[in-house]
Amino acid sequence: MLNKFNYKKKSIPKKWFFFNLAIKDNRNILFSLDKKVGVVFFYKNNNSENSLFEKMGPLVSFCKKKGIDFVIPFSSYWARKYKAFGVLIEKNDMIVNNKKILKVLKKRFKIICKVHNKIEAIQKKEIADMFFISPVCPSNSHPGQAPLKNYIFLCLCHLLKRKDIYALGGMNNKNFKLKNSQLLLGYGGISDFRK
Repeated sequence: MLNKFNYKKKSIPKKWFFFNLAIKDNRNILFSLDKKVGVVFFYKNNNSENSLFEKMGPLVSFCKKKGIDFVIPFSSYWARKYKAFGVLIEKNDMIVNNKKILKVLKKRFKIICKVHNKIEAIQKKEIADMFFISPVCPSNSHPGQAPLKNYIFLCLCHLLKRKDIYALGGMNNKNFKLKNSQLLLGYGGISDFRK
């Protein structure tokens, strides 16, 4: 297994597809990806986490076979079992309630967080390795949510400047070029991959 030290030597994808496990159509998108794009598995509207992780098995196998880096929802057991690139911390209380586990996981996996404001950035800064600042642009996935003001976006980039920072929310190649401020390594998205 690659550990975090090995990951520093290999290039991390610049684009990340956010795969909602509750949407079956996302499988077709996943199967069209190559190893230049990473995958962040997440779930919404799903009650049984264990069955979700078990159902993720064929998708994980596909990623491994194609050499695609993948991130799974927070679970130390499943991260080790699947040999994931990293784990996604979605809820703020996960960090507070699992600090010891996260410190152990951090030795073998990237810890990935989404950040929407300054408070979240400060709370997650010490434990996470990769950040997706969101929402950067208007998004089809969250049509009612206003994008971050540019000064807030730049403030979050500055707060997290020694970390791997990506943009999320309404992102595509065009928007990335408009927002790229030398601080971003790339972007994550959903709609951009539905072509």
